Amino acid sequence: MTLYRRTKLVAGGLIVLAVAGCSPGLGGPPSSREARDGVVRFTFAPDPIWDYMHDEGIIAELEAESGIKIETSATWDEFGLFAGGHADIISSASFEVPGLEKETNQEAMIIGRYNSERSRILVRDDSTAESLADLQGKKFGVFTSVSGTLVWSALVKQMHDLDLRSGGGDFDVVMADIQNLSSLLARGEIDACICYPDLSARELKDGSVRALYEGKSSAEVFSDLNAPGHDGPMGNVFVARRDWVASHPKEVKFFLDLWERGLQEWQENMDEIIARYPQHFAVEDPDDVEFVTKYVHDHDWVVDEIRFGQTWVDNESKVFDLMRETGAVSEDVLNPRFLPADGF
Repeated sequence: MTLYRRTKLVAGGLIVLAVAGCSPGLGGPPSSREARDGVVRFTFAPDPIWDYMHDEGIIAELEAESGIKIETSATWDEFGLFAGGHADIISSASFEVPGLEKETNQEAMIIGRYNSERSRILVRDDSTAESLADLQGKKFGVFTSVSGTLVWSALVKQMHDLDLRSGGGDFDVVMADIQNLSSLLARGEIDACICYPDLSARELKDGSVRALYEGKSSAEVFSDLNAPGHDGPMGNVFVARRDWVASHPKEVKFFLDLWERGLQEWQENMDEIIARYPQHFAVEDPDDVEFVTKYVHDHDWVVDEIRFGQTWVDNESKVFDLMRETGAVSEDVLNPRFLPADGF
């Protein structure tokens, strides 16, 4: 789920504000060694599926079968380690990859998908708003100027011809900590927010807030309007250095196979994973865990397969067309490179 990644726009690119993290399934400090055969250096924010695979011995089992070792480190500063050459693979939103390349000066390639962009537009339960068009001029809480805000900015322009960008003029955009947005909304300090459902579990459960657009995420709204049946845009894809992919096909296949197993475990053991690692879903109380479990069953943002084909690439690329057309990003932003599944 890779929660709480904090980003901001700087000089037309993306940088990450790091927040230290730890996870039982991810190792300590990143390796300072160079890339080498038989090893995958993987840097990832703390994640429940990874922790489950680690604790169940699945990762060790797959390493032994393949003869390939995966060296891991848990951090929110995935971009920084990628820039420093200390990671072969990291995660990122698909639409943040061009910024990653610009800020790190590294050519990157999307090799796998993981979960869709899951943010929702929330308002208080007593609000009369039925869409973002009804919130013009209202105080609107966001946690970043990129990430889900970037996608919703493109969508609100497409749907309502309104500008959600900070300083855009159609909304009073307020930046706040991602974990506090839904409580600020419930208390009436803001009128709406771009919020993650798992970080809003308590307010959604007690009915003090509700979601617009039939509770759909930005990915679902985007797909309905621009790419029917598509599961993106992706809030997390796996990104590797382009030169490393070309020279390490066995390691790429091992990594994709490992995560295919992870997605299988998620589909078969979702309830157990959420109950075992509730901290990854920002809940603790049993009632909140139960609520999040049901919510995820109804709105699962984890994809079914890590690998993708050209049709998926074509549909995922449409988010860049939309963002350029609506001014959410500059016209010179290029689509990222993708690695379709053929041969991997």
